[in-house]
Amino acid sequence: MGYVIGAIVGVAAGVICVVFVGGVAGIAAGLIAAALLYLGLGALLKPERRLGGVIASSLPDGEAAATRIDAAHELMRGIQHRRAKMRDAAVAREADDLVQDIGRLVAYVEGQPAAYRCLAHVLSTYAEQCTQMLDGYLSVERSGVPEMMQQGREDAIEALCALQGAVQGELARATGAKASQLEASSEAIQRLIEMDGHKPDAPAEGNTR
Repeated sequence: MGYVIGAIVGVAAGVICVVFVGGVAGIAAGLIAAALLYLGLGALLKPERRLGGVIASSLPDGEAAATRIDAAHELMRGIQHRRAKMRDAAVAREADDLVQDIGRLVAYVEGQPAAYRCLAHVLSTYAEQCTQMLDGYLSVERSGVPEMMQQGREDAIEALCALQGAVQGELARATGAKASQLEASSEAIQRLIEMDGHKPDAPAEGNTR
């Protein structure tokens, strides 16, 4: 919306310059004014990106997380683009599963930006190899040579399954780290309560009424 408003105001300013200045100078001034207003207002009015309900730029890891999230979306689009060209249903299913796994990791990082390093590791380690592997598989499919196609199918499925495992492992690592932090915080709170001379309440077991 910000760039739409910028375009409208920019065009209006450009027309005013042409009308009041006139000639080549007026046209040049109008074009410059339109371009500057379009870019300036568009950037100013662009909504702030949020991660975990907080403006990304205000978070310590917000900008880094946002950059990796955008890169992950680009990777998913690349996989989906290649998947649309696949003839083999089994390979296509594995590609779909990989996209879903990456999407789950992205969703977690969107809610927990501090975990962006797990997503960064997936991207830096596997993204390029993934797209190269899929391009190679598509080339084998297009060859039409049965022996090559069968071997390529097996290799592609194996690689895609391995990639799924890697992504799932990073998600498990991220969620496990968060669970460990929660446990440590809980234990610290209980120790502080005991130091104050209070006894932490035991967890409720059923209805005591």
